[in-house]
Amino acid sequence: MAHFIKRELETAFVHRFSHGTMPLINVFKNSFHYHMLSGLNLAYWIYGPSTAHGTPLAAKLSSPFLLALLTGIFLFAELSNLSTHITLRNLRPPGTRVRRIPYGYGFDLVSCPNYLFETLAWVAVSVMTRSLASVLFLVVSTGQMYLWAVKKHKQYKREFPDYPKSRKAMAVRCALDPGTNQSVKAEATQYCESVKASPDGWRACLELFTTTPEKTPGSRLFALQVIDAMIMGAGIRGNESGAAAKLGATRAALLEFVSTRYSGPSYQNEPPFIRNTLAHTITLLALTSYPAQWPTFVKDVISLTGLPDATGALAEDSARRTNAASINPFMVDFLLKVLGSLDEEMVNPAVPRGAEEMARNTDIKDVMRVEDVNRMAHAWYNILTHLSASHPDLAKATLRLMGVYVSWIDISLIVNQPFVSMIFSLLKAPALRGQACHCLAEIVGKGMRSMDKLCLIQFLNIVDVLSQLELGDMEFAEEVGKLANVVGVELKAIWIDKESATPDAQATAVAMLEKLMPLLLSFLSHEYDEVSSSVFTAIGEILSVFKKMQREGVPLTASQQGFLSRLMPILVDKLKYGEAYPWPTAADASIGDNDGSLDEDDEEVMFSELRRNLRAFIDAIAQIAPALYDSIMLTTTQAIFKQCNQYGVSAEQATDGGDGGHGQLGWVRAELGLYLTQAYGERLSSNKGLRFSGPKHGQSNGTQPNGSGTSGPSVESLSDLLTMMIQSGVAACQHPAIAPMYFENCVRFNGYFDARQEAVTPVLTSFLGATGVRHPHASVRVRVWYFLHRFVKNLPTSGLAMYSSDFISAVNDLLLISADPSTINSALATGTGYGMFDSQLFLFESCGIMLSPGDLDDTVRMSLLQHLFNPLFTGAQRLMNSRSAEQILQDPRSLLQIHHYLTAIGSIVKGFPDVRVDSKTVSINLPHQLSPSTAQVFLKAADMCIAVLEALRDSHLIREAARFTLSRMLSVLGAEALPYLPRLIDSLVSSCAVEELSDLLGFLGLIVFKFKPQVAPTASKLLLPVISKVYGFLDQVAQGGATGTDEIMLLQDLRKAYLTWVVAIFNSDLDGIFLVEQNAPHLVTIFQPIAGQLATDSASPPCQRLAFTALFKAIQAWMVDPMGWHTLTTLTPSMAASLSNPVSSKDSSRVILRQAAAQTLGIGPDNESAREARSQFKQFVLNTVVPACFEAPTRPEFSMADAQASLVVSEIAAVLQMTLLAGRPDIAGGDGSSAAAIPLPKLLTPPIGGDLNQNQFAAYLSSVLLPRMGCPTSMATEFVQALASLDQKQFKKYFAAFLTNSSQ
Repeated sequence: MAHFIKRELETAFVHRFSHGTMPLINVFKNSFHYHMLSGLNLAYWIYGPSTAHGTPLAAKLSSPFLLALLTGIFLFAELSNLSTHITLRNLRPPGTRVRRIPYGYGFDLVSCPNYLFETLAWVAVSVMTRSLASVLFLVVSTGQMYLWAVKKHKQYKREFPDYPKSRKAMAVRCALDPGTNQSVKAEATQYCESVKASPDGWRACLELFTTTPEKTPGSRLFALQVIDAMIMGAGIRGNESGAAAKLGATRAALLEFVSTRYSGPSYQNEPPFIRNTLAHTITLLALTSYPAQWPTFVKDVISLTGLPDATGALAEDSARRTNAASINPFMVDFLLKVLGSLDEEMVNPAVPRGAEEMARNTDIKDVMRVEDVNRMAHAWYNILTHLSASHPDLAKATLRLMGVYVSWIDISLIVNQPFVSMIFSLLKAPALRGQACHCLAEIVGKGMRSMDKLCLIQFLNIVDVLSQLELGDMEFAEEVGKLANVVGVELKAIWIDKESATPDAQATAVAMLEKLMPLLLSFLSHEYDEVSSSVFTAIGEILSVFKKMQREGVPLTASQQGFLSRLMPILVDKLKYGEAYPWPTAADASIGDNDGSLDEDDEEVMFSELRRNLRAFIDAIAQIAPALYDSIMLTTTQAIFKQCNQYGVSAEQATDGGDGGHGQLGWVRAELGLYLTQAYGERLSSNKGLRFSGPKHGQSNGTQPNGSGTSGPSVESLSDLLTMMIQSGVAACQHPAIAPMYFENCVRFNGYFDARQEAVTPVLTSFLGATGVRHPHASVRVRVWYFLHRFVKNLPTSGLAMYSSDFISAVNDLLLISADPSTINSALATGTGYGMFDSQLFLFESCGIMLSPGDLDDTVRMSLLQHLFNPLFTGAQRLMNSRSAEQILQDPRSLLQIHHYLTAIGSIVKGFPDVRVDSKTVSINLPHQLSPSTAQVFLKAADMCIAVLEALRDSHLIREAARFTLSRMLSVLGAEALPYLPRLIDSLVSSCAVEELSDLLGFLGLIVFKFKPQVAPTASKLLLPVISKVYGFLDQVAQGGATGTDEIMLLQDLRKAYLTWVVAIFNSDLDGIFLVEQNAPHLVTIFQPIAGQLATDSASPPCQRLAFTALFKAIQAWMVDPMGWHTLTTLTPSMAASLSNPVSSKDSSRVILRQAAAQTLGIGPDNESAREARSQFKQFVLNTVVPACFEAPTRPEFSMADAQASLVVSEIAAVLQMTLLAGRPDIAGGDGSSAAAIPLPKLLTPPIGGDLNQNQFAAYLSSVLLPRMGCPTSMATEFVQALASLDQKQFKKYFAAFLTNSSQ
């Protein structure tokens, strides 16, 4: 029963049958077999009375051991049978009748192991039951399965020639077949590799490839790969021991194979990759054997084709003597493949080659030029003559091959009357003319001397030939354009070649070029951009010569001026979008990227590149002929805006509705007018800068005083163009091409609105209208939001108040926030933003800008602020009150919605001006420019933001939003917002990731710099928590190691951010925060990793340099000027060395930032904890910092030749000099008051000075540290003297030399 249940389940779920039905007779046969012979027969005799309990037979069958053994055999056989069925199932994809050779468990023994294991199962049943009925069923079943197995085995051998007669072929098939069992695949792959490595493996593979019947394509490909490996192992010139015999045998076998197997229709049945690989193999044979071992290579491969073996001069009637019927087109195709592969291996610059290989290839080309290239040229000519009509594909391949060979063969073999006549005749054949044109372009572009090139062009009479061609389809026109382009480039090269070209030749080249110019212009003006682009190089080369002539004062001829006059309008016209350009409909449009720009598909990229090239030509004309440029640009643009103003513009029609500028303007020319305005202004901005002025007295807006007779571009002309643009009404067009260009012009030339403030109203009205912030195309709409933000941000705030209320009302419905959870993963993983919301932030910030003017009535401002803030406050509060924090943290949508509310609040605040800060005085920040009521609203927002952050600090989204919003609060509110800083940092630090901590450190660096000195108490409280978090991350990695490249980069960024923050604290003169009572005991602990690890780690020189900078600042602050007489950003070793008289009473009353910060922190001159910390730090400098100065640059991984490492050495030199200065008795032994005598900021030399015998550090360095490092006493003394007497730049050079000498 178990067996048949298994069979039923396999039939339903495992087997994939090659036939959906069976013969009718089989239904009766199978039913009798299973129902009668198995079911009734076995059931009666096994379950009948003879086997009942107590009978003798039952007693024989009751042996436990025997039952267990036979049951085990039965189960083994059944499971093995199931395994083979699964193997067979996996060979056949669902729904197919594919047949493959099975491999794996059991199949290595027999063809049908499923039958074998089923037989074994029934043997076990027969022995177990001792029933003749079981034996009868076993005999019948086994006999039937044997017949099936023999039939299937024969079928396998017939269907698969390599089954399993050749072990080699079977191994290759196993290795390449994706359905092969992995263990078998590994064994087969190993065998294949052993064949490759075997000295005689190539013989077996050569036999495998050439044997009949053919093996599988994969096996034959492998065979060719082994043969290739043998050929390449024979040496560059085939001169390795025994190579000649192997190469000769291979050559004979492969040529025999090609001549017999490829000469007929069977060639087409060969897989293309096999044909190509065999051609490459024969090429390798030729490169290795020619000419020494195989001098007849070219002759032999040509002889296979039936082409005549001809050399000598080519005559027009030479091909007539050839019997066309004798030419084998299949062999011609293979010949062309071999010759193409030969050029690829020898000449193609993209193929890397060694010096020896290049020398061999040069020798081969030299030998081939003697006669064999001539033989090839005859073959090409015969192919073109006899096969062009019947086999155009072969003629195409021949022309393509001639084009690549022409670069290194004798040009006269192709440039002769018969060949040129043949190529010119093919220019009229529709199937071949494109390739013939390409071949001519390669011939003309061949590297030659100028005089020879001119003779070539004259012989070809190419300019006249080009003018006579009927261009026809676009592809042929593009090829002809490329040919004209090459001719133009070559003629220009002859024109400017004053060394090898004679004056007459140059004049001839100029005349021919001027004759070619109309043809170039016709291609440039072609309706298809591909054709226009084909002559860009020649146009650019001609304009470059004109520019050079203009710089040298050489006037253009009338013909050349005429060329420019015809060229400029064509270039301007080609700037237009095509009428069939695939703009998306409003329903199809979507937001392409986070800044709202249009989707940059292939069409957009190609058109942008086209415009960039055209703009380059137009700018060149502006330099050569500014009056012409000004006339055409202004006339064209003014005409467009005038027509738009009179007749309007259509968003549906690309073309104009009337003739001669009368009728509705199509969107194509409308966009062109906007683009020309932008191009005109950009050129002015890059050349002269833009300084707009109001309209002159008596001149109305929209007029053009300069007209077409201007001498060049002017700001007044641009100003009038912008006026015409605004008054034209073009902004009302809904086509997606118009609004982005129009509003970008308004933003780009914002200075115009400073001079003509009356233009603000119509532009702002357009921004807020149906084609602006409510544009029907979503991608355009969000782009306009960005431009609106830029526009109002650039406007003077004094004129904004009058628009504030209308502005907020107009955009109010666009401020509705709806979080899209699908953006979370992309934002976190790639930083690509939050979709539509990113663009909404521009609107929120714009609203803030509109509410920021000081002349706006505060009552109005408060009403509008409440209107903006209330939905954000209530939305966030509703979500926070609806569920617990734990529940919200599990809901991505709610978190993202709260994130958006907080970020929108921050964006509104961002629109207000930053508080003014005077960083050069100790006075507190100047008052912010907010009204008290506005400040209260912002403080309320800060309270809510902090409350949300403290509740949801475990969410990265909330931390990101809170940091952004509160940073904007700090910038706008100034010191009034500082009380929120500890709570903000505490919440951020407690849960942040590595990358967040890096960003947070940068934020803290800005805060300490901007709000010094009043931020000192807050910064002192934050110091240890932040540093503990940084060292916690670094220690965690030090113990467990980085898990990947990304983590290594993040930690590197963290180290850099941390050291930058430490240096920022010193540069902000807040060094006192390290010395307050709660931080002072940890001073050495804080700086120990900086000196002991970061300063000596050469893996990142920028971090290493920052580490020494931090140590330099610390020594400067606590060992040289502990009383804070000077700001740390200006105190250098050279300045500090000029200590002289004690400070005067007048100077002692001077208070600077460091002293003000110390007073704010409560650190007086007699502070015991600060004094003790400085004392410990001094010892730390001697024991750790100074040794690190010598350890870091002497490590093996430190490279003195590296520019970054050189900067590290500079910092080390500064640390050593500052430490030596600290050792002077008047500094080290005093109270620091002598530092007040340091003048600012004059530099004095020598930098250190003083009595070195009394210098504590000099004695330690010369007597203890350097000798301990193995430095002789004399060298140590010399080092100390150099340290004291040289300035920093000189000592750096000395120190570098000292380190180099010490390492030798």
